[in-house]
Amino acid sequence: MTRKIIAIAAIIMITLSSLSGCGETTNFLGGTTEQEKETVRSEDVYIPIEKLRTLNPIVTKDEDAYYLNKLIYEGLFGFDRNLAITNVLADSYTYAPDGTSITIHLKQGIYWQDGVELTAEDVKFTMDAIVAASYTNSTLYATNISNIKNTKLDSKNPYLITISFNNPQNISLSNFTFPIIPKHQFKNLDAAKKGEPGFIPIGTGIYQIADYNELSHIVLKENKNYHGDIHPINTLYFQIIPEKQDAINLMDVNNISITFSKELDRDTIYTNKNVNVINFPSNEVELIGYNFRNQALKDARVRKAIASAIDTEEIIESAYFKNGIQNDTIYYPNFLGNNSSKSHNLYDIAKAKLLLKEAGYNDKDGDGQIENALDETISINILVNSEDQSRVAAAQIIKEGLDQLLIRSNIISKDWIGYNSDLASGNYDLYLGGYQIKENYDLRFLLHTNYGNLTGYSNPTLDALLDKMESGISQEDRKSTYAQISEIMTDDLPYYCLLYRTYGAIASPTLNGEIRPTFLNLYQGAEKWFVMLEVPDDEEEKTINEAAAY
Repeated sequence: MTRKIIAIAAIIMITLSSLSGCGETTNFLGGTTEQEKETVRSEDVYIPIEKLRTLNPIVTKDEDAYYLNKLIYEGLFGFDRNLAITNVLADSYTYAPDGTSITIHLKQGIYWQDGVELTAEDVKFTMDAIVAASYTNSTLYATNISNIKNTKLDSKNPYLITISFNNPQNISLSNFTFPIIPKHQFKNLDAAKKGEPGFIPIGTGIYQIADYNELSHIVLKENKNYHGDIHPINTLYFQIIPEKQDAINLMDVNNISITFSKELDRDTIYTNKNVNVINFPSNEVELIGYNFRNQALKDARVRKAIASAIDTEEIIESAYFKNGIQNDTIYYPNFLGNNSSKSHNLYDIAKAKLLLKEAGYNDKDGDGQIENALDETISINILVNSEDQSRVAAAQIIKEGLDQLLIRSNIISKDWIGYNSDLASGNYDLYLGGYQIKENYDLRFLLHTNYGNLTGYSNPTLDALLDKMESGISQEDRKSTYAQISEIMTDDLPYYCLLYRTYGAIASPTLNGEIRPTFLNLYQGAEKWFVMLEVPDDEEEKTINEAAAY
């Protein structure tokens, strides 16, 4: 493997050296020193992935395939950086007044990579394929189409499709972001739900597959039929390696341009490495859930007092290796453009004591005993999964904060089975948990009275707003509705957001272009990436050639 890496590096250097440029540097006295290293621009970008089972987007569950397919396929709609809905293949849409159906008009003149035009038949076929695959639970998109009653094409307009629903409170456009596949590529629905290892995608996206060896590499080049304004001039080489964490070693020889890490301790891995690390928010929220069956915790002032005693900066620093960001609510940071940077329930012990006093809990004698009108002390059991060391460390920091309020707190550490058993039975006062939220950010499972949330929280006004978010409203109405939800979340504090975990893009210093990944599209902006490589001097080149020939 080492010989192959050195040989590849040598070939790159020699082949492209004719395109190099050079310059001079000056020392502090103004004299000329040795020449700067000569550099050469390369449009070849190398990205490591692990072996894929299939690239068929209908059935693949490989994370690398999911992200790679974002470059090849497109949905009817997509998300911007704040998860607001944008039109992609859909030109316009109209909801029926009663919310039982939606009619979608496709953009015209969009062609698949093989030159066949996209029509509504492709959209219907895709939905039918997802339904067929969902019978065996082999698709990521089963919930997206679970509320669809039927689909209908227009005999006179090949770009029109009408989709009918069972429940008018689950028809948001965010359900229609799944990739659309070409009907003509498959013999039938059974063929579309097969996970063949050598499957070659045909999409409408910005890239298409130029070469594919399921054991070694996938090469993406420009889709010349792409309908957008941006056309990449680079080539993306996805190199299949056994373990992606080994990619850092390949960066040292310019064989990897960029890789991604979700590990909390990634900074320790890349310490003293010559790389650029770009952190960005994930869709993984770490939170505290309050048990609303506890009489004291029903009071929002007590919940806010507990929140104000939590040093989230210390938790991020000590328990999460600095790989987290503070956020006001459990929704995605700046969701729909609504600023949610930390501004409420800041760490403030004095404020926490004042809130408790307002709630009727006082240290009357100054002897460390908190009392209320019922002469009861507040007792808090903090439930945490013992197998998650970051949450265990966070629980200890939370306890230390609560101890300053003279609240009797106790950490209950359980293994995963015991933890979930206690959650289900309500055997806790506070629980530390984490959720990886689906990209549509339908949080009714955590907040809605009728969706079985674990905490016993109930707010009919919030329920109605959550249902409205998933109904057939305009994007402006969706944004204003969320603003109301955010206000309730701040005032009522049904959960306290400890942090949002961050993921990291680890880029070689040779990689140029704007690196702006999101949790749902790691390769956003990849079409503008390029690499600047140093050309070795004569001695270095001689050493490389000798090593390559060894």
